[in-house]
Amino acid sequence: MISQDNQNMASQLSAEVQNTVHKDKATQDSLNKPLGLAQGMDQKDREFLNLLLGLVNEGKINLYNPDTLINHAFYDTLDFSSQGKADFEAVNMLSAIREIKGLCDAGYMETYQVANAVNRLRATKERLEIEGGDLFII
Repeated sequence: MISQDNQNMASQLSAEVQNTVHKDKATQDSLNKPLGLAQGMDQKDREFLNLLLGLVNEGKINLYNPDTLINHAFYDTLDFSSQGKADFEAVNMLSAIREIKGLCDAGYMETYQVANAVNRLRATKERLEIEGGDLFII
């Protein structure tokens, strides 16, 4: 059981930490801003990003419907187990696409975060399609 003295000390310490963390809003805002990408994005990643954003903006990829990522011409020929794996990966990939779209919409297109997320998504998609075939429309 926590004594009243320990509880009071914990509350006081928590209040001091909160005051320290939020003392300088400009510094905190600067720390929270994604880092800019000085050298620019890799050409393959830039093309992949443009493809992604185009498909989302055209409505071909619904950010909350993983089925819209699936290439059904290929997917429908797979066995049940392979379809389940593809479904699982589509959910994960759609989460990454939402993250990328959110950063781009917030004005952080030329950042390390976007470049890393795009590169990671492209590499994942390529790996999955080497293993399983032409599973996705991207």
